[in-house]
Amino acid sequence: MFSQDPQYEKLSLAKRVIPKKGSDAAAFVFMFVMLWVISLFELLVVLPIYHEFLSTWYLIHVFCGLFMFLNVFANLYKVITTDTTGAKLGMPSVLKPGWAYCPFCQLNSPPRAYHCHVCDICVLRRDHHCIFAGKCVGHSNYRYYLFLAFYLWLGALYANLFHWEYVTSVMDNFTLWTMFTMFMPMLSWMLGYTTIYQTFVTFITAISLFAFVMFSGLLFFQLNIIARGQTSYERKRKRRIYDKGWLRNFIEVLGENWFLSWIWPKITSPLPHNGTDYTQACNEELPKDM
Repeated sequence: MFSQDPQYEKLSLAKRVIPKKGSDAAAFVFMFVMLWVISLFELLVVLPIYHEFLSTWYLIHVFCGLFMFLNVFANLYKVITTDTTGAKLGMPSVLKPGWAYCPFCQLNSPPRAYHCHVCDICVLRRDHHCIFAGKCVGHSNYRYYLFLAFYLWLGALYANLFHWEYVTSVMDNFTLWTMFTMFMPMLSWMLGYTTIYQTFVTFITAISLFAFVMFSGLLFFQLNIIARGQTSYERKRKRRIYDKGWLRNFIEVLGENWFLSWIWPKITSPLPHNGTDYTQACNEELPKDM
């Protein structure tokens, strides 16, 4: 099943983007909604308090926020809609050395390609299945996933720094009760410790802090394994047979125009191979598990 469903292109945009699996769809919708809520909170509530409308700093913050916001959704869209299979390559009928037969797809698959039972497809250079996108991250969309994580991390950092003074003013001070409200917003409101608006503000703050911590760990993990020339699968098995040095490793993910690829996902950055012809840096054989 390396090829896309022939009916896929006929689906509406919403059906193509929103994941089919329930847990993936819930994670996708939650992230989508919270990104809009937090962004509008920063733009309509916090920003006008500290900067006059259309002043220089007002426009700078709007530009920075819009740049990160658009990059998040553009990279997310590319993660979801980019074909991660070898459909256009024509998988060989004869099993090549180092290749393996996938009993689920009933096709031969190259080294570093693995079958995802959620997507029900083999993915070239498969790293993992992303629940927020409802799509596997692999050879063709790794660049978009990495910059999605980067802009989510940067946006969370930006939001936390930008609204911190406002949050502490709304809560009169930052105390242990503020922390309690962040983790138990409805309970603290029901017990009368906060107003509805204070509960909403601390909830936004909690989501922003949680996002920053989560994406900090995620981004560090991804940068580390990319620099080592590994996928998540290979890291678990302590395999570094494709490590060609950190710069070349990053070029294999970000493409030849790696120094420009961060600006916008539509910027062309050709990958140095098609996802099937990875050259090993040593002679160690990598076991094939489907």
